[in-house]
Amino acid sequence: MSELNLFQRLNEIRKKVSYIRKDKSVETYKAVTHDAVTAETRGWFSEFGVLILPREINSSMTESGKTSKGTTIYRFEAKYSILFVNCDDPKDREEITLTAHALDHGDKAPGKAVSYATKYAILKVLQIETGENEEGRQTQNMAPGEEVEPEELASMLLAIFKAETIETLQTAYREAYGKASKDREAQAAIIKAKDARKAELVKK
Repeated sequence: MSELNLFQRLNEIRKKVSYIRKDKSVETYKAVTHDAVTAETRGWFSEFGVLILPREINSSMTESGKTSKGTTIYRFEAKYSILFVNCDDPKDREEITLTAHALDHGDKAPGKAVSYATKYAILKVLQIETGENEEGRQTQNMAPGEEVEPEELASMLLAIFKAETIETLQTAYREAYGKASKDREAQAAIIKAKDARKAELVKK
């Protein structure tokens, strides 16, 4: 393996992974998550001796509105250097520089941004197909406060899972879906929970 340079190693990995299925609903479209990309590629990067090192170059955090409960939403933006390194010859490396941003009302925005940057560096370097039409995709951006907060979503999902009859399930589902009318990701979780609980009730 040591006789292969970095570009040859990346090309071998590129031959192994040609497509990654979209695994998450986001607003009006499906997307490939960082975890899905990692699951499909990590083993090959390890086998061919390539290490990926993300490094933040600069960043900024600005307020971007408030949630329905008055919690401040922050927009984190950062420029990253993503290094692909030959483990047998650390001086043999290639740098990908890109910018990523994320919104969050807690402390997760920086993590989301670095995951996004790393994911797309891998996808673009390996030329992996995902089925995403990024150039033509139009997203429905939620206004501040229109998203469902995690605690509220958890409460709605719990009500669905605790439903003892189809009728009470339908009631819990309608209430939850209505509250999440502007949050497509929350709606997807609610639909999934409703379908799972319905399947359980039908079996009884």
